Amino acid sequence: MKNVSFLAVCMFVGSFFAAPVASQDVPAPYSEYYGKVERVIDGDTIEVRIELWPGFEAIYSVRARGIDAPEVRRAKCPEEKLWAREARDRVAKLYGPGTVVRIEKVEIDSFGRAVADIRRWRSDRWLYFADEMVDAGMAEAWQENWPDIEWCDKASAR
Repeated sequence: MKNVSFLAVCMFVGSFFAAPVASQDVPAPYSEYYGKVERVIDGDTIEVRIELWPGFEAIYSVRARGIDAPEVRRAKCPEEKLWAREARDRVAKLYGPGTVVRIEKVEIDSFGRAVADIRRWRSDRWLYFADEMVDAGMAEAWQENWPDIEWCDKASAR
């Protein structure tokens, strides 16, 4: 009887020490998804069809983390609208419909939008959407707590 009690105590105590190790093996929720681009919305946002589980898909608008691109719909000057169309066209070329993307570290911003790191595969590695757009001069680095980028001021400075 003593052996059974000792074994039960060891299993009970061991479960407390095993739980943190087991939980570390589980990826963080919302850490990574794969999907296909359905359509390009603008220079920093795409709509993606994501397979959540086998046979269960959803389509979400996903904004690229860390950048801001000019707005097509809410352009404040003709130059911004022109730049916005150029940025949208660049995204369509790189991330057009059917492009397989990896969506990482999904969060919801203060406007209720899904914001994530968006990546696409290019023959040898995954490329970051944000880096590609900034490197091409189609978007600017930006964080949620920073002031809005005044695209029209940039046009007048040229």
